[in-house]
Amino acid sequence: MNLTRFLKDRRESFTKAVMDDDWSAVRAYCKKYGVVMPENETVLKAGIYKAVGACTDIPDEVKDIAMLKCLKLGFNPIMAPYEKEAKT
Repeated sequence: MNLTRFLKDRRESFTKAVMDDDWSAVRAYCKKYGVVMPENETVLKAGIYKAVGACTDIPDEVKDIAMLKCLKLGFNPIMAPYEKEAKT
């Protein structure tokens, strides 16, 4: 897989979804890269909005709008930091 192309496709599809409410690009992206999409449309949108906040290559303007849209859906737009479980 070409990582540069993957990241470009992700950035473009996520940006279209957030800025234009065009979800066709996200669906094409998920199909192309084998990403399983939730059946529930609200969960799909919230997941993308949350993911946008963690993408380092997406402009802050897009992140801000994604955060507001995520909140409007009733979801927390912030992803909790990953905490590795301690071995017992």
